[in-house]
This record gives sequence, C-alpha cells and structure tokens, in this order.
Amino acid sequence: MSASGLDDVRLATFVPIADHLIPAAHGMPCAGEVVGDIRIAFVLGARPDLAEALAASLRPELGDDPAARLAGLERDDPDQRAALVSTVVFGYYTDRDVRERLGYPGQMAKQLYTWKVPEYIEEGLTDAVIARGPVWRDPATGSRAVLPDQA
Repeated sequence: MSASGLDDVRLATFVPIADHLIPAAHGMPCAGEVVGDIRIAFVLGARPDLAEALAASLRPELGDDPAARLAGLERDDPDQRAALVSTVVFGYYTDRDVRERLGYPGQMAKQLYTWKVPEYIEEGLTDAVIARGPVWRDPATGSRAVLPDQA
C-alpha cells in the first residue's frame, strides 16, 4: 500500500483527474505532476475526514474520463467529488515549488503590539461585520445558524 493508503489503480486514476482540474499553464505545472502519493498523504494527514470519500471517488467503475467522473460525482455523490477536488487543490497549493512560483511564502507570523490599534480597525473595515452581528452556517445542516435567544 502507498503512503496515502490508496492502491496503485486509484493513484493512477487520480493523476488525469488532477491534470483536468489544474492543467499546466503560464509556467505553472499541472496538478498531476505535483500531487502524487506523498502530497496526497500530506493532505490526508491534515484532513483524515477526506480519506474514505477520496478512495470511493477514485473507484475504477466510474470510468476513465475525468470530466465525466466529476460530473457523475456531482450528480450522485457531491461529498465524494468535494473530497477529490479538495485533495487536488490542497495538495497543489501546499507544495513548496508551487508556492514559490506564485510568490507566496506561506503563512507568516505578524508582530502584534498591544499598545497599537491595527490599521484595519482604525480604517473601520470591521465595523459592518460587527454591526451585522453573529452570522454563520451550521455545519451539520448547512442552514444559517440562529442563536438560542433569537429563535
């Protein structure tokens, strides 16, 4: 078994789908060149919840056509499609070479000063968000969540 836990058939199926989702362009490599077994293992290490759906999305009976596979998964099992697309995207954009080509160094620590008000506060960029009040989606239902005292 591979580092990612996927068998050879599923790994071979993954590459053309990755290339379909992120083709080579403008000096950037295609995802199939970047997101191999080790990158997939990295993604699944951070997001183990994707492993089962990813493996299911790569089952051989779905055929060899990446576009048809993605369309079929969108129709029949959007969670599997999301796991597949997420793995490709997460693997691609967490690759060091890709980040360097994009000029993105990754997350950088910012120095905070307790005596200085951040510029975004002084500029009022958060005022509308604070005035709006708490708004979020319940991950279990996808519906807008409501505070108990507002029901």
